[in-house]
Amino acid sequence: MEMDYKYQEVEPRISHMWEKGNYFTPKIIAGKKPFSIFLTPPNASGEMHIGNALAIAIQDILARYHRAMGIPTLWIPSTDHGGYETQVTFERELERAGKDKSEYDKKQLFTEIEKFVEINNEVINRQIKALGASVDWSRSRYTMDDRSLKAIDQTFKKMVADYLIYRRSYMTNYCPACGTILADIELKEREENAPLYFIKFTFQGSDDYLSLATLRPEFLFTVTHVLIHPADTRFAHHIGKFLNNPVTGDPVEIVASKRKFDPQNPDPYLYPFSPSCDKYDYEYTMRNAIPARSLLDWQGNMIERYPGLKPAEARVKEVAFLMESDRIEKTDDSYLDTVYLCKRGHAVESMIMLSWFLKMDDEKIPLRKIALEAIAKDGFAVLPRWREKGLTDWLKKMHDWPIARQNVWGIKVPIFYDVSDPSQFVVWFIDHEGKKRFGNLKIYLDRGVLFEEISAGLQRIYAAETAAWTLEKQEGKLYLPETDTFDTWFSSGQWGTIVYDGKNSDDFSYFYPSDSMVIGHDLLRLSVSRKILLSLYLTGKLPFKLVYLHRLIKGNDGQKMSKSLGNSVSLDHYLDKFGADVTRLALTSHTTEQEDFILAEEDLIQFRNFSERLWRAGRMIDANCRNLNDVYGREALSRDDRYILSSIDGMAIAISSQIKKYFFASAQDVLCNFIFDLEKYISTIRSKKNKAISLSVLNYVFKKYIMLLHPFMPFMTEELYCILHNNAFPLAASPWPDKMNYFGE
Repeated sequence: MEMDYKYQEVEPRISHMWEKGNYFTPKIIAGKKPFSIFLTPPNASGEMHIGNALAIAIQDILARYHRAMGIPTLWIPSTDHGGYETQVTFERELERAGKDKSEYDKKQLFTEIEKFVEINNEVINRQIKALGASVDWSRSRYTMDDRSLKAIDQTFKKMVADYLIYRRSYMTNYCPACGTILADIELKEREENAPLYFIKFTFQGSDDYLSLATLRPEFLFTVTHVLIHPADTRFAHHIGKFLNNPVTGDPVEIVASKRKFDPQNPDPYLYPFSPSCDKYDYEYTMRNAIPARSLLDWQGNMIERYPGLKPAEARVKEVAFLMESDRIEKTDDSYLDTVYLCKRGHAVESMIMLSWFLKMDDEKIPLRKIALEAIAKDGFAVLPRWREKGLTDWLKKMHDWPIARQNVWGIKVPIFYDVSDPSQFVVWFIDHEGKKRFGNLKIYLDRGVLFEEISAGLQRIYAAETAAWTLEKQEGKLYLPETDTFDTWFSSGQWGTIVYDGKNSDDFSYFYPSDSMVIGHDLLRLSVSRKILLSLYLTGKLPFKLVYLHRLIKGNDGQKMSKSLGNSVSLDHYLDKFGADVTRLALTSHTTEQEDFILAEEDLIQFRNFSERLWRAGRMIDANCRNLNDVYGREALSRDDRYILSSIDGMAIAISSQIKKYFFASAQDVLCNFIFDLEKYISTIRSKKNKAISLSVLNYVFKKYIMLLHPFMPFMTEELYCILHNNAFPLAASPWPDKMNYFGE
């Protein structure tokens, strides 16, 4: 054996051997229950960072253990196109290169991102192999491969047929810089000081006034009401009165509203009711006859009052106007406001716009109710157990799901608009001269612009609520396609089902549903809940029997490590410096953590030391245990021999039990601590007269030890097994050693 273990040479060689031997491609055995999992597809926005590797390490422990138990084991690798996040990352790369997405039309941008993703997919697959993941590469999938696109298209059409899809106006989170709608849970929050303005709203026919607080004076011109709780003794006597809007002079009605009010801790200020720019206020209008309207265009500019200006610019002008008219009572410059940002750090605005929605509470197919009932049944588990309440709480309060985005990169919503009435459409297109145009479709057609020119250069379309749409085009009619793409979670939400192919496939019949899903706890709502909703809809079954939620690795800035946030550390950094085994051991050691953690290099150094000790023990066995009798009788064994044999046999049973319970760190701790017993036993051999017996015991114990260690550190254990035992099959294809006995019993 080599003096030192050279992981840089060993790991690629063994990885190639595993893949060439097809050791991880299971056979379908009728009547034998399988074990199946799928890799939560890493986002193709870039190479994997160290945070992605934890789930892979955990799933590989499960896969290698169940495979060793003789169970047909399928682990499907995959990657995710990533939609919005991938486009954000690509645009950041453009900026670094001194370019801008505005230099590309829609088709060009899609093509460039596609090339970017193809490169990233190759890198991710290389990294998955480098980690030693025992996946079945013959079943590798991608969320935008042909089978996936077909399945997602079929799902949407089925939902349309089941009347679960509809289009309506709603106040959304819109990033003008990125040009797309974002879900609440896709936003970042940042607290910052912002001036809180106290505006004088005079009573009609009087100089008296109410002081109303606002952070957005630029939108005061839309205020028509003030809401006061009848139990709020400070202001309730004003209900029924009218104020004057300080910007427009229009009447502002004070109405009674039983919205949230805590008499023990009342809000210190009274605010104008602002349904056109505040989502909490907007939702009130959906139950009450108070109008609201969109105040910003697609570029985030003001439509009214100060058209063409950004809200911050309009605010300066409005504050100046209010000061001139003596309408500002005071300003609090120390107020702490929560600002919402996209992943690129741009400010997100509230805009009312039409979008596609998936209905949660349809009478015939109540997706929410079906999901909650399925989760409540015996046989489904979330680990840690207390997280299950978070899943059910989210499903209970989840709004109808806005499933469309306006980013270029993604899976197109397969809708066609009937443009028989072109006045109902606003279009953005590039004309035959390469100029960008936008405006009402009818106006362009009336000016003589050819429909074919608009269709060929179409960048975006926005249809009126009454515009006719269809899934299938009819002969003789003119259509324009929907330019929105699906929310990434709409495609990945189906992944728990479609990753096994169609319902008529052999894989689906045998391997679905998965035994478990391993994922970061931050994706409980975004990913897990949606997979449950959509898989139940598509198959009537939960997509997995158990969800294991692991802790997250934080960047040095204390936030969750993320490629789109730019705070991630490449997985390759750790693989190059420490190798896959050490990296995996360090990651798995944190699975008992109660909080998210920063992976410190001290952790990796500790496990590197362990691997060096294991290799030294292997070298000692290689040098001293050749040509020995394999087994000696019980009567020949010393107390030290019997103790080490009892320890390894008991440990085999314990490790098996802990893996089944998902106690990965506990199992690993037991295995790593055993090195002390092993080294102590080796030291006693030197003083024995008849070393052959103890060396035989040592040979047996070490073989069983590396077999138990194999799911946790597959590369070094495979290399040691090959050198010391030269079996016909590699360790990766060998049975679990819990029934292996020194005496052959």
